[in-house]
Amino acid sequence: MQYHKQSNTTSEALNRLVWEHLDERDWLGNTPRSYATSIAVEAAELLEHYQFSEQPVGDKAALASELADVLIYCFQYAIHTDIDMAEAVRIKLAQSAEKYPAASQKGKTREQQHAAWLQARTNHRATKKGL
Repeated sequence: MQYHKQSNTTSEALNRLVWEHLDERDWLGNTPRSYATSIAVEAAELLEHYQFSEQPVGDKAALASELADVLIYCFQYAIHTDIDMAEAVRIKLAQSAEKYPAASQKGKTREQQHAAWLQARTNHRATKKGL
């Protein structure tokens, strides 16, 4: 798989675009639950493009539109709950790197990767309380 560079738009610029869009329409009054629900609904709409096939139904623009919906609702959730998305991603990637070391995945078959992932996931769940 090849690395694909994103545009130079910063996460703060995206955050500002979403904020302005919401503010211009007085759409800032929803609840975290409504945003979380919307994230799930929009993610399901993206998944629907793959419902019966590994190849998506729809073109790149249709898939990009669904993905944008997910991301926009993520920013809305972050705005409402005062979460810094860039910082949250950095923290989550660091946690993931600790939980799933690159050495357990790199150069392995998909079956070996899955087995290592499943073992790490099982170990992680065993250490969590209430889940």
